[in-house]
Amino acid sequence: MKDKSILTAAFFSSFGSTMYFIVVAWILYELTSDATYTGLMVGFGFLPGVFMNLVFGVWADRANRKTLTILATGIILMSITALWGAMLLDVIKPWMLIAVHMSVQTFASLFRTAQQAFITEVYEKKEIPRIFSHQGSAVSVGGLVGTSFGGFALHWFSAGGAVGIVLGSFCITLLCLGMVSYEPKERAYQPASVFRDLTDGFRYIHRVPLMYSLLGLMFVGQLVVHTTAGMLSVYTSARLQGDAALYGILESAASLGAIVAGVTATFYLYKVKYHVPFFALLVTALGLLGMAVFKEPVIAFGCIFVIGLGTTWLRVLMQSVQQVATEPAFYGRMAATRQTINQTSVAIGAPVLGVIADGYGVQYSYAALLAPVLLLGLMSLRIAKRGDFSSVISSVLPKDSDQGYHKSMS
Repeated sequence: MKDKSILTAAFFSSFGSTMYFIVVAWILYELTSDATYTGLMVGFGFLPGVFMNLVFGVWADRANRKTLTILATGIILMSITALWGAMLLDVIKPWMLIAVHMSVQTFASLFRTAQQAFITEVYEKKEIPRIFSHQGSAVSVGGLVGTSFGGFALHWFSAGGAVGIVLGSFCITLLCLGMVSYEPKERAYQPASVFRDLTDGFRYIHRVPLMYSLLGLMFVGQLVVHTTAGMLSVYTSARLQGDAALYGILESAASLGAIVAGVTATFYLYKVKYHVPFFALLVTALGLLGMAVFKEPVIAFGCIFVIGLGTTWLRVLMQSVQQVATEPAFYGRMAATRQTINQTSVAIGAPVLGVIADGYGVQYSYAALLAPVLLLGLMSLRIAKRGDFSSVISSVLPKDSDQGYHKSMS
C-alpha cells in the first residue's frame, strides 16, 4: 500500500506539473514571441529556491516529512488556481506567468526535499535504488501523459481548460499523499538554531568529500533537463516551424526516455557499476549534439529521447548514491543542498541560454550545453576510481554482481 500511494502521487504530480509547464511556456511565447522571456521564466522559477532550499532542508530534518509534502502540494494547488482565475478573466500577463511559476517551482522544491528525505527514511538502503527508479518511472509516465495531453489540449481546447485538468491532478496527488502510512522515526540529533543546522550541513559536506563530486555531477543533469524543456517551445516554433501539437509530441520524447531509464536504471547500474555517470553523460552529449546539428522533427524526437534517457540515469542513480552515503540526520539538508546547486545552475544558465537562442538561434543554446556535459563526463572517469564512491556503489549492488566485477578486473 505504501509503494502504491507514493507511486500514484508521483504519477499525478508529474502529470500536473508537466502539463502545467507546457501550457505556461507556450502561452508565454505566444504572448511575447521572445525567447528571452522563456529563459527568464525558467531561470526566475528557480531563483527563490536558490535562497530557500537550504531552509527547506533544515525544515525537512526537523518536521514531519509527510506533512511537508502535503503542505507543499497545497500551496502549488493554490498558485495554479490563481493562474486559472486570471486566464478565465482574460487578464493574463507575462509577469503573472513568471510570478506563478516562481511560486510553483519554489514549493515543488520543498515537496522534492521532503519526499526524498521521507523515502530514504522509510526504506532500507538496498531498496533505495529500486524505489527511486520506480518513482522515477512513475514520474516519467506521468510526464509523458501530461506532455502528450498538454500539447493536444492546447491544440484542441482552451488554455484555461488545460489548467483546470492540472488542478484536478494535484487534488488527486493530495489524496494519495494523505493515504501514505508513516510513523516518523526518532532523529539522531537535537535541533539547535536554524543557522546552526545550516552550518552543520556545510560542515558535513566538507567532512564527506564525496558529496562535492556527487553534487557536481547532478547539477549538470538538472541544468540539461530544465533548459532543454524550457527552450523546447522556442525550438519547436522557431527552428522546426511546428505547432503546439508537435511541441507536445517532442516533450513526450523526453518522458519516454525517462521511462526507459527508470525501468532499466537498476540493470544499468549493475552493468556499468562505477561508470554510471560517464556513460549517462556520454548519452546526453550525443542527444545535445543532434539537437544542435539537425532540424528534422523525427531526428529531434530521437535526440530528446536520448537526452531524457541519459539525464534520468544520471539524476536517479546519483541521487540514490548520495542518499545512501548520507547519515540519516542529514537526509533533508543534503537533498536541499543538491537542489540549491542544481537550481542555481538553472537560474543562471537558463536566461543566458535564452539570450543565446534569441540572438543566434536556439540550436546554439543546445550546443552550449555540451561544454558542462563533456567537462563533467571527463571528471566522472576520475570519480569512478575513488574508493569512497566505489564503496557506496558496492553497498547497493548484489554481492555476486560486485564480486564478479572485481574478479573480472583482477
